[in-house]
Amino acid sequence: MSKTGTFELQHASNEPNVNVRTYQEVLLQDGSKGNGYGAAGAGMMAVHPEKTQENGALTLSSGVVGSVLSCHSISYDVMVKNKACCGRQEPKRILNSIDAIFKPGMNAILGPTGSGKSSLLDVLAGRKDLSGLSGDLLIDGGPPPENFKCLVGYVVQDDVVMGTLTVRENFQFSAVLRLPSHVSKAERNARVDQIIFELGLGGCADSKVGNEFIRGVSGGERKRCNIGMELIIQPPVLFLDEPTTGLDASTANAVMLLLQKLANRGRTIVFSIHQPRYSIFRLFDSVILLSGGLTVYHGPSNQALDYFETIGYTCEAHNNPPDFFLDVINGDSTCISASQPNMKNDNAVTAVEIEGDEAALGQKLADSYKKSPWYSRLAQELAPIKQDFDQRTRDGTLVLMKKVEYATGFGTQLLAVSGRTLKNLVRSPQASIGQLVIMVIFAVIVGGVYWQINDSKDSGIQNRVGAFFFIVMNQVFGNLSSVELFIKERAIFMHENVSGFYRVSAFFVAKILCDVIPMRLLPVIIFSAIAYFMIGLQPGADHFFFFVLDMFLVALSASAIGFSISATVRIFAVANLLIALSFVFMMLFSGLLVNLKDLAEWLQWIRYLSIFRYSLNGVYINELKDQYYCNRNSTYVDCIDGNSYLQSQDIPYTEPWDLWVNIVALAAIAFGFFVLSYVQLRRLKKLR
Repeated sequence: MSKTGTFELQHASNEPNVNVRTYQEVLLQDGSKGNGYGAAGAGMMAVHPEKTQENGALTLSSGVVGSVLSCHSISYDVMVKNKACCGRQEPKRILNSIDAIFKPGMNAILGPTGSGKSSLLDVLAGRKDLSGLSGDLLIDGGPPPENFKCLVGYVVQDDVVMGTLTVRENFQFSAVLRLPSHVSKAERNARVDQIIFELGLGGCADSKVGNEFIRGVSGGERKRCNIGMELIIQPPVLFLDEPTTGLDASTANAVMLLLQKLANRGRTIVFSIHQPRYSIFRLFDSVILLSGGLTVYHGPSNQALDYFETIGYTCEAHNNPPDFFLDVINGDSTCISASQPNMKNDNAVTAVEIEGDEAALGQKLADSYKKSPWYSRLAQELAPIKQDFDQRTRDGTLVLMKKVEYATGFGTQLLAVSGRTLKNLVRSPQASIGQLVIMVIFAVIVGGVYWQINDSKDSGIQNRVGAFFFIVMNQVFGNLSSVELFIKERAIFMHENVSGFYRVSAFFVAKILCDVIPMRLLPVIIFSAIAYFMIGLQPGADHFFFFVLDMFLVALSASAIGFSISATVRIFAVANLLIALSFVFMMLFSGLLVNLKDLAEWLQWIRYLSIFRYSLNGVYINELKDQYYCNRNSTYVDCIDGNSYLQSQDIPYTEPWDLWVNIVALAAIAFGFFVLSYVQLRRLKKLR
């Protein structure tokens, strides 16, 4: 690293004097071209990378001007069901009048489980429903833009990177979608290389991240990969939800040292953390302690112990300060009794006052903090920020930051998500190749069982009907795996969509075109090419291709139903049960297990929802219409025609439309459930 704080990366091009714009020029240009980073957002996106050509090297500055976030009486309520009032909803306060300021550096949010750590983090990052929010959240003294969450980085607690992609490929995916479209490919690649270097991921940059089937990078490298996905946009504020969860002590310490290094370069790092060890705690610049949504302490981390001493709590020798803070907040009897001899003033909270009442303890600790010099200093710091904001609001001189739209257009998003979806499909052989192998095996089995079925009166129609039912049932129930279409990627989708990677429509169309359709069409073609001719069904290309179309649409309809259920239900076992019950219900009204003419009047309408019925009716007409099945011997010929069977099943067949209406119905059902899936994906975005 040079003295100016820049990283030098070898330029991909050997041509001298290449005219490239700085990221600052790209990000802060007029937003008229749809990149979403207008001049009004310049204060927020105060990114200062510089690009120069020096000795053939491309220099990227790593400096970032972090923003100052200030909270002014922030409260947050959610609606919960009142068990005593027949499910009636009532508000529950999660955050209560939070006053805080977060400056460039390491800002930690501590507290026991249920204290509001994650809620405060989500409020700061603009990821909570505004309907339950009150108070003012200001960014550099002004209101955040409507899509503030697209400008900042947010690292969730669980991994949300595609495990089948390499570290570099994940970073490139983020760069393609989150950097403005005017940034060239060479610039994006240079940015990716810089992040890999900064995070120390050079040794595993081209290794797959890994999942339950693929051995990938280590836990610490995976966490750094999640961080790198957010650093691509050079965010002035980086939020992290419990970044050390699930990591061993050494790895957790390494991750926090990395965050400190990023903070030292000018970023505002805000994170929630549960019980850090002392070597991690001493890295913090500022800390806010929460209890039941109330602020128990907010100020420099190295003054927290001094504050608690002033209210009568002294940390024992060799005790970890964060553990001590949590003991105090939780009312741990050992901590309190040990503190009693050291009570110094009337603000001290005694064990008798709080015994058995954690809420009362939290309120008393919050009251003690409000009376302390630490809160007075905070109030003095927040007051001019709020006064200036109010004055500019009254004068009409307040410049609102432009709403940040997606950095790229629909076409770019569709190509990027489609490319990743195809890579994920190809690199998941247990799902793709495994499904094809199973389909081939099943086709051979069915073809062997019904090998060259005869045209006799006794068994010709029966065997064909049985074969069709078995085949359609396989096509439908073989798509039970479609319930995984979204559930496995649910967390990734929700995080990336909220963070502004892509539109819901781009993700949805890419999923349909590159996952749903290929994995339904290819197996159907392979199955049909084997089973159709082994069974000896109607010769002729028109009959064969109609059979393929029928099987494809019934499989696509089953996938659409599974997709809609997986987009609605987050628990795999529940989703699997719902889709299986749906298929069984449809199979019951297929017309084979019970004659639909004998159904009660009030049940007749259900037949129109059965994909089994439409698929079977289609192949029945395609195979049986105008065909004769005869028993022949030396004295007589006894025949039955296929039309008679169709009439007995109340299946219209005389007009061409009678055949194609089944295809149209299957296509309509598939389309309808895909629309429901899309609506549910949109709803998930709003719920987030």
